[in-house]
Amino acid sequence: MAPRYSPSCRPGSALLPGDVWTRLRDSLRLSDRELQIVQGIFEDEKQESIAFNLGISPHSVNTYIQRIYSKLNIGSRPQLILRVMSEYLASVATCEQVPGETRQLR
Repeated sequence: MAPRYSPSCRPGSALLPGDVWTRLRDSLRLSDRELQIVQGIFEDEKQESIAFNLGISPHSVNTYIQRIYSKLNIGSRPQLILRVMSEYLASVATCEQVPGETRQLR
């Protein structure tokens, strides 16, 4: 039997650190379970693999995916990845600004 992983201990989760996922969950207004599904998608896992790792059915994963798409007003995995990355980049740009200084992205 393959091991199950918590979202903070998943193999390959180094793409984005754990604290980033927490901020993304809040900024995207996702539940903890929805965030776990998004992390699986972000790691390019198939629905069956996400379901196995989370101990839920593939049908439940599909339901969560549809709910996430609806919440974020998107319709595909690539759009979800782009939305996560744009939220991440926006949060990084905001965190790195020095008070009283204006930064321009090139």
